[in-house]
Amino acid sequence: MHSLVPDRAALEVAHAKLQTAAHLDEMLKNPSLKIILEAVARRHMQRRACVDVKKLQANDNEK
Repeated sequence: MHSLVPDRAALEVAHAKLQTAAHLDEMLKNPSLKIILEAVARRHMQRRACVDVKKLQANDNEK
């Protein structure tokens, strides 16, 4: 199973969501914190992919 590698933007959103005092780069150096950060970032990427911007712009809210 191939897992997605989160991009920098997703990592920054995940870092903000976790509300930690540690800086993003420090968290990426720690292996246990990196796993948590990447898991939250992957979840954010999945949610981000579900948003249809064209539908939002057209105000088409039907599902």
